[in-house]
Amino acid sequence: MDLRFAKTPVSLVVAERGSDWEAWVERFSTGTPDVRVVVQDPEEPVERLAQRVRAQVLELEESGEELARAVIVGAGKTNDSTLSARSLAIRSIVAPMVEQGHGTLLLDGQGAGRFGMMALASTVGGMVRGTGVTVTATGGVVADVA
Repeated sequence: MDLRFAKTPVSLVVAERGSDWEAWVERFSTGTPDVRVVVQDPEEPVERLAQRVRAQVLELEESGEELARAVIVGAGKTNDSTLSARSLAIRSIVAPMVEQGHGTLLLDGQGAGRFGMMALASTVGGMVRGTGVTVTATGGVVADVA
């Protein structure tokens, strides 16, 4: 293997404001020491968070790093704008994983948002079946899935 072309694996934690995301950083750093975190700023619309996620993923690709695994940690919101923003973030994360032929995306929801994350994981998981990418919902149990 030519190390000049080997990509550095990176993990990404996407945290909606009010979510319990800190445990994911610790958990992900075990397998991929380089963990990037995108946290929703106070008063930042969730749509803007999704745009920042897309920009972070593009930055990783441009710098020759490989998005190995990611988690989106939702804060329990279930409205249409949140669902739309999460969908954008998911597409931004999954697209390069499909292109590279592997990767894992976890969707971690809290409260009522947990069921929305489960539905998104089921839908997207079916769409990427056979690509080497895994998309799953955690149901809030960090230790059993990462």
